[in-house]
Amino acid sequence: MAQINSGGPSRAEKLVSLTYALINTPHGYSKRELRKIVDDYQGLNDAAFDRKFDRDKKDLREMGVPVKTLGTGSDERYLITPESYRLPEVSFSTEEAAVLGLAAQLWKDTDLESSASRANGRLSAGLEDTGRGVRFTEYVPRLHAAGPAFAACLEAVWAHQVVSFEYFDAQGRTSERTIDAWGIGSRFGNWYLVGMDHNRRDVRMFRLTRILSPIHTGKAHDSRPAGFSMAQTLGRLDPDIAGQTARISVAKDTGWALRSRAASITPGRDRDELSLQFHDLMALAADVAKLGAHARVLDPAPLAAVVRRKLDGALAASNLPVPDYKLGKRRNAGRPPSTEAVARNLDIISYVASHGSPSVVQTATHFGLTEKQLLAHLQTIMMCGVPNGLPDELIDVEWEAGTISINNAEALNAPIRLSLPEAATMLAGLASLRGLPGFEHAGAVDSAYSKLQAAAVGFEGLEAVLSITLRSAEENEIHATLARAIRERRVVELTYYSASSDAVTVRRVEPIRLLENAGRQYLRAFSIPNDEIRSFRIDRIQSATLPGTGFNFDAQRHEDDADIFFTPGPADELVVLGFAPRLAALVEEYAPESWAKAGEEHIAEIRMPSTSTMPGMVAYHGGDLRVIGPDSLRTEVEAWLRAAVDSLEVK
Repeated sequence: MAQINSGGPSRAEKLVSLTYALINTPHGYSKRELRKIVDDYQGLNDAAFDRKFDRDKKDLREMGVPVKTLGTGSDERYLITPESYRLPEVSFSTEEAAVLGLAAQLWKDTDLESSASRANGRLSAGLEDTGRGVRFTEYVPRLHAAGPAFAACLEAVWAHQVVSFEYFDAQGRTSERTIDAWGIGSRFGNWYLVGMDHNRRDVRMFRLTRILSPIHTGKAHDSRPAGFSMAQTLGRLDPDIAGQTARISVAKDTGWALRSRAASITPGRDRDELSLQFHDLMALAADVAKLGAHARVLDPAPLAAVVRRKLDGALAASNLPVPDYKLGKRRNAGRPPSTEAVARNLDIISYVASHGSPSVVQTATHFGLTEKQLLAHLQTIMMCGVPNGLPDELIDVEWEAGTISINNAEALNAPIRLSLPEAATMLAGLASLRGLPGFEHAGAVDSAYSKLQAAAVGFEGLEAVLSITLRSAEENEIHATLARAIRERRVVELTYYSASSDAVTVRRVEPIRLLENAGRQYLRAFSIPNDEIRSFRIDRIQSATLPGTGFNFDAQRHEDDADIFFTPGPADELVVLGFAPRLAALVEEYAPESWAKAGEEHIAEIRMPSTSTMPGMVAYHGGDLRVIGPDSLRTEVEAWLRAAVDSLEVK
């Protein structure tokens, strides 16, 4: 390698160098030769070398770079063939490249966002300013995966693997499940894994957010039938399936969210009895727990038991000691995987090769990096080459004059193939856009999708086992009315349920755009009585009517570039919350001002316009969320939860 720093070469450097070596040899390297030239393999016994080399091959394979084996036994040799390394030649028009950019923008989970960004940059490397003229206007979607289970399930589905995990079902029961993984997909804002359940001897569907343990993978299976379609499987889901009837006692003038779903309401003196249909016991239990002492389940007993368990769990978590923590302005997300750095380094090499001598600024902008981050990548590349090679076997990098040149890396000049996460994020993103009714760039999406399928070599058929349907693809009457009002710029009168006040009010608004975040839809609109832009959850809109009043777009009044749905104000109250690992992905939705980590707990300081909803939020999550500070709010929440638990003893 060109240079060895005092701490030794990084893992990213080793993998780039190993890739460079294996693609630069026409006949391959034997294990003996690799153990001589790769520092990291020297001094290892046979078993240790095999483990380390297998790990490196696995990492390269996950990046989309398979290592080919020639010969057998002691004659085995290893190399990377150019055709297995290089992205197939495919060109996109400016509009097609732009919708690729839109598809990449859908993902808001850190890992998947990085995968989509890398894939998009690789596919559109020859086109600059690809987002010009094409952007989300009336409708802005965002996709979230369901935590760490997503990546493991995607890999298992694609590899035809048996998986096992601990599962918490809709009835509140916990069990160990073993299934043949068939497909993974999202509908109605929820992610599901579908497969053959070994114990039930039937095809079952599992919600990813209810998987309690890490995913354990086993042997391969061949039970997935020919012609299986995850999209068709999800299409049979009915969100309005009744299932069971619940009777819930609710205090007067409270519980409006439950009242809006009730099949009947029997008035009483101080409390009313609601009768409503439900299928998901856990979801209804969270909604009832959120009301605390204002709601009590009369029937069925299992629902009452889960509500009690949620309130007990929330109270127990609130009574835990406050941990030692130190808030910082940046979230400590840990180091990204080395394969991500390797893929970025290889992308930079091919980008520089395709653009001659691009400037540092141009290159950093293309990859969404700061100049400091880009220079760190260039310094790593400069240390790569054939391990322990001669000077002419090392990569030569220059950037001192403000432009970048990379020489002696011809074998790496072609863009690298897409990996499974990269292919999945882009195919699923474009497929989601294809399903939107009346999407203005539908033609470009269709043509880009066909070309992307050709570019995703090795992942043919992925779209059959991976499916995502955006919530907005399944319009209801209210959604259609709001979309029409946005296009025609007409004032809308909303009958709206406010969770903060637990009341229903009438609002007059000038609608701007629709947003979707993890299956939940929002209307961004200028609130006429409040004289500001606000967000309205569409599932809380009881009715939407057009009184006939139009409005003209005013940039000062209606310009809205905010990409978060919770927008704190400088006068809002500061609170510190503790999030259990299961809610880690939720933290960013509250736009925290500072972060900390105490053991497995994620701690965030956020601003809230009112803390009145905090007790209900804590109860809703049943022990996975708690108030850390201020002390007065923590005491208030504990008292609210205690009163809620005590009220369950009243018959």
